[in-house]
This record gives sequence, C-alpha cells and structure tokens, in this order.
Amino acid sequence: MLRVLLLSTLVATVASAVFEVQFPRGVNFTLENSPTPQKYLIETMPGGVALFDYNNDGLLDIFLVNGGRVTNPMSIPENFDRKDPRYWNRLFRQNKDGSFTDVTEQSGLANAGDGNYGMGVAVGDYDNDGFSDLYVTSYGKNILYHNNGDGTFSDVTAEAGVAAGGWSVSAGFLDYDNDGKLDLFVTRYMEWDTKHSKTCGGEWHTYCPPEEFPATTSILYHNKGDGTFADVSQKSGIAAKKGRGLGVAFADYDGDGFMDIFVANDGMQQFLFRNNGNGTFAERALEAGAGLSEDGRRLSGMGIVFQDYDNDRRPDIVVTELPREIYGLYHNEGDGSFSYRSLETGLGVLSSGSSGWGVGLEDFDNDGWKDLFVAQSHVLDNVEQIDPSLHYKELPLLAMNRNG
Repeated sequence: MLRVLLLSTLVATVASAVFEVQFPRGVNFTLENSPTPQKYLIETMPGGVALFDYNNDGLLDIFLVNGGRVTNPMSIPENFDRKDPRYWNRLFRQNKDGSFTDVTEQSGLANAGDGNYGMGVAVGDYDNDGFSDLYVTSYGKNILYHNNGDGTFSDVTAEAGVAAGGWSVSAGFLDYDNDGKLDLFVTRYMEWDTKHSKTCGGEWHTYCPPEEFPATTSILYHNKGDGTFADVSQKSGIAAKKGRGLGVAFADYDGDGFMDIFVANDGMQQFLFRNNGNGTFAERALEAGAGLSEDGRRLSGMGIVFQDYDNDRRPDIVVTELPREIYGLYHNEGDGSFSYRSLETGLGVLSSGSSGWGVGLEDFDNDGWKDLFVAQSHVLDNVEQIDPSLHYKELPLLAMNRNG
C-alpha cells in the first residue's frame, strides 16, 4: 500500500525554499497496489492524480486513481474487486477553509469497473461546455467521465468510443488539428496480461524488465465534435511505431503552430511525434537528438515534461529514468533539434542514484525560474536485498533552478 502525500509551501526565502509535508484535512486515501509473489507488472504502476476545479468554484479539487485487488494467482476472467470501496478511485472536493470532503460516491465516480486496474488520469473539457471532464486509464479498459455541471459525472465511454483496451498508462487532451476541439492521446505499455505474466531474477524473484514482453502502439482519438471520437491512430501515423509508452506530454517544439507529442518509452528509444499539420505525424526523436542518451543508450523513460526550463521561450524535455541512468534533459536549440544537457545543468548528479516517475516543472520559490519536482521510488520492491546501495522507498526530488 502506498500513502499519498501532498506538499504545502510554508516559507520561501532568498536563499532557499522550506517546505513541510502535510496531510490536508479530509484527504484520507490509501493507494491499493496489492503486491503478490506473482510479481504482476501492473502492481508497480498505479496510480495517477489530477488537480482540477470540477465544480468551477475557484478551488482546486483532487482526483486520485486507485489500483485494485490482485489475487495470488489471478483467475480468468480478471476481476479486481473495484466495487469494494477500498479500491475506489477518489474525488476530494476542496472547501473554502482549505479542508477537503470525499465526494466520490455522490459525484458518480465510485464505479471504476471490476475488470479495471487503475493507472492514470487526464483532465480536459472535451465538449466545450465549460466544465472539466475526466479520462481514467487502466489495465483493462479506460473510462471517460462527462462532467454534468451539477457536481456529478456520467460514464460516457461506450457512446464516445474511447474505451481503448489493453494496458493504458498515461493520457492527455490536446487539439492536434487546431479545430477548437480537444482530441485525446493514450499511451499503452505493452502486450501483457496476468495469464502470460512471469517472474524474473535468480535468487531473488523480481518484476521482469519491459523487453520481456512485446511492445504495442499508442492511440490517438480525434474529437468529432458531437460527443464521439474516432480512432485515427493508423491514418495519423501514430500506430506506425510500437513502443512501451508510459509518460506523454505535448508542446509545439518547432514553432509551426501545431502541437507535437513526446512519449516516454521504457527500455528503448523515446518517441517525438512531429505534427505535419495535415492530420499526420512523423516520428523524429532520433533525428532531433531526443531519442537516446548522449552516449547513445536507450532510456528507461517513465515521466515526462515538455516545457521551457531556461526561459528562452522554447519547450525543452525532461525524462525520468531508473537509477544509474540519470534523468534525461534535452535543450531545445530552436532549429528543430535538441542537445543533451543532463550533465551541464547538474541534473545528472542529482538523479544518478534515483528512480523517477511523475515529474513537473513549477516555480516553487517565485524567482521566475521553473524548478523540477520528481516523485521517486525504485520499481523493484526487493531491490535493497539485491543491491543494498539502492532503496525501494525514496524521497521526492525538488531541484531548484538557478538561472537555468
């Protein structure tokens, strides 16, 4: 079980920022990843979080994705007991006094589907009605929740046509064709199920590395504007590349007015899908210098940010990885290419012994420079028995940006 902590700023000084870890009042959530001796890979992946104002009262609310119950061994058909409140995703509404109230059941978000094991979440107003909707990814099938504008949500997955299937991890809304409607991109990790799972390692049984299982394609859904989506993965060129997608982020890296897509792949080269402006994409990570490490190694890509870290108004790329691989930082040179800057910026030293997952660039001390925050933990729950120099539970990383 993994406990969720939220950071609250207390003091910021010229020299440094001081933070205290707090549990906001009313936020009582335990992530149930249900580890078993079977070492099912899904146990290592949950669960996403979204901060969004679902009721338009000006206060950020919290949506947390839960995993599910995994048995030892799993039976077929797979069932993760999501009707049990212990395994629900949770929505916490922020109150005016800074406390939170669990509104999961009354908002219509309690039923996550017994065949689903939760992964991530994306937020976007896909129907332009002024209220933010939720798309929850899972191992199993995904769910699109329409925000009804009255404090409740409705499951519109079937009618919208965005269930996906397989093992989806991250997702995001973007308008890739500039038609004013939000489209949807979904990363999928690999072709895997509990029936064909296996353990790896010698003396110590471990979760298998990703290359033990076949790669698969991500999915791009085009918003048709009538509440439905069309799967355009094939005709857009997204499905032409099979990967092991975990993180995804969007930015117009070449300044042509069309949003591009970066996918963090695990155990292989990264993907940079350049938007051709005609509804199609071309994968350009290697040519652009953002596909591998500086010495040509593949990356165990997990989390991704696609933002400007050095205030030159061009979106750069940060990819989190496993320990001893160092997090990848790719600086946008402004000519369609990137240069590897992990060592020059100090990120290599800060990350060489850590395993990073979710990552964000935010200005924590209000000095005008975006700082880097990374959620960290090793993927192997028994890594300390295998290598005492590594740790399963790790502190998060807050790396302060000093003028780039």
